[in-house]
Amino acid sequence: MSSANGSGNDEEWLEYLRRGLKSDLLNDKTPETSRPNGQNGHSPPTKKPAFEPKLGNDIKPPNISLPDELWQLVLQCPCTFPSEVFHGVMLNLVKNPNITSSHLFRADIFYDSEQDHLFQPDSPNPPNGLAKHLKEDLRPILAHWPGFHLERTIVRQLIPRNPQLDNPLVQTCHFFANQTDSGEDQTLVLYIPHVSHPDQIPFYHPTVSRLAFLHTPSTLHLLYRPFPSTPHLTPKHHRTALKLLQTLHKHGQGQLLGYTKRVHHDLLIPQKSYQDTYTRLKTKYGRQLSEQWVEVTDPGKHVFEDIAIAAFLVELWKDMYALPEDENGTTKPPFPGFIDIGCGNGLLVHILLSENYPGTGFDARHRKTWSTFPPHIQSRLEQKILVPSILQKDEKEDAWHNGNFGEGVFIISNHADELTPWTPLLAYLNSSAFIAIPCCSHDLSGARFRAPVGSKGAKQQQETRLPQQQQQEGHPQAAETGSLARTPAQKKMPSAYSTLCSYVASLATEVGFKPEQEILRIPSTRNTCIVGRKHDWEESLTREAREAKVIDVVERELKRGIGAVGEDWIVQARKLMKKPGSGH
Repeated sequence: MSSANGSGNDEEWLEYLRRGLKSDLLNDKTPETSRPNGQNGHSPPTKKPAFEPKLGNDIKPPNISLPDELWQLVLQCPCTFPSEVFHGVMLNLVKNPNITSSHLFRADIFYDSEQDHLFQPDSPNPPNGLAKHLKEDLRPILAHWPGFHLERTIVRQLIPRNPQLDNPLVQTCHFFANQTDSGEDQTLVLYIPHVSHPDQIPFYHPTVSRLAFLHTPSTLHLLYRPFPSTPHLTPKHHRTALKLLQTLHKHGQGQLLGYTKRVHHDLLIPQKSYQDTYTRLKTKYGRQLSEQWVEVTDPGKHVFEDIAIAAFLVELWKDMYALPEDENGTTKPPFPGFIDIGCGNGLLVHILLSENYPGTGFDARHRKTWSTFPPHIQSRLEQKILVPSILQKDEKEDAWHNGNFGEGVFIISNHADELTPWTPLLAYLNSSAFIAIPCCSHDLSGARFRAPVGSKGAKQQQETRLPQQQQQEGHPQAAETGSLARTPAQKKMPSAYSTLCSYVASLATEVGFKPEQEILRIPSTRNTCIVGRKHDWEESLTREAREAKVIDVVERELKRGIGAVGEDWIVQARKLMKKPGSGH
């Protein structure tokens, strides 16, 4: 077995990597997960074994043969999870390379032998099965490993975050298995970049011709096969190896403990569609908007957050409406225009208008950023406060917007604070679809409060439904005793942000929407959106009937008459107009 580093100075490498490893572990955070669930009635261990890599002279060569002399065992560490967990983690890493590299968006899968009923892993004549119909540069590269048999082959393309700096990379991923004479299961995953020269390897991938992950019952191993022209490994090779093996160990031990993914992205819009649109918009607008930023806040956050939201909306609207570029014959309605309530810096309005989506935006305060936009964009931004018509009585001012946007106009509520709980109600009044991205919690009078999990109407419905359902099923409500007693952790209060999102979705449900939620891929912890595009209300409802419904919801939520609510709202709105503008 070859030396781990190829540089001839193991002690320097050991000290160098150990210092880096200590820093990594101090900042280590478990992936987005929920509490572990026990299996077979037994509680799993609550502490993950430490990641203890071995390199240099500490490495114990595994009991396998190597395909050729160029292969080097770079790193290994103890592990306690079985081969099926290793296989599952590696499959997830193959499909989601962004887990191990922040320079990557995703992997596009071009071929998977699991879906190829003609695939013959032992065929000596590649490519076989459906792979022979692929373009030549996308066909899997044949590989063998002494003593192992091939079980699965995937061809993927690594998609970089910044295509202006890095090129995509096509890669074959082989899954091999073996059982030794002593009955030890061994699993090996081999990565083969589709390149012939080290200069063709992009920055985000180690400059090697092949790399492999080996799992045995007690150990994880990482191996590199350098290019013949560059046989020695560099510090970057070792840093990458450390990151790869640490991630594999972390996810494997997490699965062994029963952790499951808590946050799920791409429920409404496919990841590929969204990320391709985001990349296009970022390339088109990112640098220009960042360079002309005039607010005191960080453009790196606000510019790219609004570009990401714009990309999500563009893809959402493609699914909902017939757009000018659509072919004739679509049954989808035409795009009705948009209005961004509480538009803040106006970046989102600017991007959407520049992409030829008609719309407007307004905010209680004029922002410096508005003056940097072209005149036709500035003309679509207004300084107004929202005072819904049902709150106005006979009092009106030119600086007020009454919330009557026009039937069907798509409502955008992005970190709109006081307007957030009103968003589904305004959409109901206008027969519109909407998106709400909550931030700070305000009630329907504009006052700050901690939102409950659901509206009072939703709770009343739940309270009347549950006893009836229990009576029908013959199961009275059980006390929280014995095995049903909740632990203090289970009784832990949900976050203020999660309850705000639930509250907005509950209000939407009350007025007839069937709200959908998505965790947006934006640089913000306030990244949940509620989309109202489906509903079950009667289309023939009059404006008066809708207003009566909304008034009923508002009065019930605040336990006050609509007149008193309107007075409080106007007081809050006028205070808002006097506040200095923020970056948003």
